[in-house]
Amino acid sequence: MARITTPLTDTKIKTAKPSEKDYTLSDGNGLYLLVKSIGTKIWRFNYYRPTSKVRALVSFGAYPEISLADARLKRDEAKQLLAKGIDPQQYKKEQLKLLKDEQNNTFEKVATDWFKLKSSSNLKTDTLKDIWRSLELHVIPYVGGIAITEVKARDFINALEPIKQQGKLESIRRICQRIKGT
Repeated sequence: MARITTPLTDTKIKTAKPSEKDYTLSDGNGLYLLVKSIGTKIWRFNYYRPTSKVRALVSFGAYPEISLADARLKRDEAKQLLAKGIDPQQYKKEQLKLLKDEQNNTFEKVATDWFKLKSSSNLKTDTLKDIWRSLELHVIPYVGGIAITEVKARDFINALEPIKQQGKLESIRRICQRIKGT
């Protein structure tokens, strides 16, 4: 027969005092609060990995930064992933990697990579310097740090507005060609 676990209450969590050894307060469905001997309280979720059926443990953070309600939401999200056959730890790692890749894939990086390719062509050195200088002066300061997936046409229009006000329409045309090339 399954063991019946009484769900935790905020009062029970707040009154939990550290002891000589670490101990746990179970909330049910794999969620528990680890009360460390030094006084910290950490939310943890115990589950079986969907592919290997090996027991795994994921930490949701410390109490009170992560409330009881937040910990239960995180547990429910992890259980939904498990129901789909997805390991919550692996999913979190993949999401962090995607976010990091997106943040590192800025317009400046793409423009730099494009310029390296362009440099290997048979263009003159002065032409290459002019191409990079125009991007470096007029576009990268405004758009360079934005993720390439987030860059909008309006960002480039705003970047080129000062050149338009100076009446340098030919420069705008050339810079637009270079932007399209990247």
